[in-house]
This record gives sequence, structure tokens and C-alpha cells, in this order.
Amino acid sequence: MNIEGLDEIDNRILDVICENARLTYREIGERVGISRVSVKARMRAMEEKGIIRGYHTVINPTAAPEGIRFVMDLECRPDSYGDVTEYLAHEKMIRQIYGLSGECRLHAAGFASNSRNLENFAKTIYREKLGVNRIAVHTILSTLMDRDGGVEYERKTEPEHLEREE
Repeated sequence: MNIEGLDEIDNRILDVICENARLTYREIGERVGISRVSVKARMRAMEEKGIIRGYHTVINPTAAPEGIRFVMDLECRPDSYGDVTEYLAHEKMIRQIYGLSGECRLHAAGFASNSRNLENFAKTIYREKLGVNRIAVHTILSTLMDRDGGVEYERKTEPEHLEREE
């Protein structure tokens, strides 16, 4: 990690806890080369500054044997933007909602147990939320990069559809 404004030791601490946030101060100190007391003080300072916002377990519900990850782009009427956002926020399939630039546009990402449920959900939004002018639903085939989720992009070989015929 290399966060501008932090010294090398703080950046190394962040690297260690990104790998495993369950380590003790002593274990982190052994890996970084400082005392557990120094680790605790540095981590507390980074927490107070908002650099470290918490320690949590990352659970991937999309690793279930069945299910579909999806993104949904919606264009709403200005008077219904808040209602549509609130509706999506209370729907258990939706994991993230983003407001986009442009006229009343939303982008939502989620996980459906199967394609029928996803299709019914999309139809329900369009039918029941009269303020939705347009909806586009796309299934996610693969995650190429997700820094926040721990997936780094690494291209090892050309995907089959990009390989040239000899």
C-alpha cells in the first residue's frame, strides 16, 4: 500500500492488516519491525484520521453454487428519483446503489438466486415504479478487478475470444 502522507511504517502496517486484520498488535509489530505498543498507537491514529474505517469479515454471497450477479441501470423521472432509490435500498437483492451524472440515473449492483427471480424483480420495478423511464439489466460474467473486494487484475493469457488463429 502507498497512501500519500503516511510514512513507510504506516503503509506497511496497512499492507499487513489488509492481508489479515485478525493479527494481534504483537504479530503486526513482528512483521513490520516495531513494538506492539507502537503498532497500537499508529493504528489508533489512523483510525482517528479515518484512514482505517473498520475491521470486518468479507463474505462473498456470490460464491454460492447458484446465483447471478447483476448490474442494473435505471433512468428515473426527477419526481420519483428518491422513491426509486429508497425502493432499491430496501430490496435484499441489491448490494450497492450509485447515483450517476446525467438526468436522474441510478446504477445498482446485486445478486439474485436465479434468472427467473432477477427477471421478475426487473419487471416489478418497471411495472410498479411508474417513475422509471428506462431500465437495463446486465449479468456479470466475471470480476476482472475489485480492489475493495480484494481481487486484483492479472492477465495471464489471452481469453479464447481474443486469441488469433494461426
